[in-house]
Amino acid sequence: MNEETAKERQKRVAKVGGNWEEYVRLYLSEKLKNTKIEIIKGNEKEIKERSERLWKLLSLPLKSSLNIDNVWGDIDLIAIKDELPITIISCKLSLHGRFTETLFWSLLYRTLTKIKVVLATPDAGRQQKKDKWESEWGTPDEPTKDRLLAQSYLDGVYVENLKEFCPGIKEGQKTVFGGIIRPLHELPEDIIRWSKDISKFLTI
Repeated sequence: MNEETAKERQKRVAKVGGNWEEYVRLYLSEKLKNTKIEIIKGNEKEIKERSERLWKLLSLPLKSSLNIDNVWGDIDLIAIKDELPITIISCKLSLHGRFTETLFWSLLYRTLTKIKVVLATPDAGRQQKKDKWESEWGTPDEPTKDRLLAQSYLDGVYVENLKEFCPGIKEGQKTVFGGIIRPLHELPEDIIRWSKDISKFLTI
């Protein structure tokens, strides 16, 4: 997908009112229009009401519980096609406190299913100082621990440095792409590519 203009991004930012997850949902929905791929929220109740099959494919089995057979993971957004889940999209402003949770659920989904799990983030920065922005991901040559973990346990990290979501970021500062860390505008094409294979792996 081609990169957007600043005007297009700002229009979407204004529409979502500071909600990063909604920004990602709108962005992907716009770019995947006419592909039959939907981007939906990961609300368990709504998904179960929509499609029992989809709910079962996204529920993870429990082996040691006598009363509960399945558990619902930490799902922000899901890309689906023909009621089959293609990609789970975790939307995080920053990695503080919740990245390990994303990695945990990613490991389970990637082990027990063929569903791709990715992270979408603006890279809000380390925030050691309020007026100074420093990427949470380091560089390919000098990666942070989080970058190394993402390489092992995620199918992709997609970043868009929007100043509305990145306090303290200055002109010219940006996340260094490479390897697992990629620009957000590449995610729609990846979802389309993954959608071509998903029916081979998911059965119920």
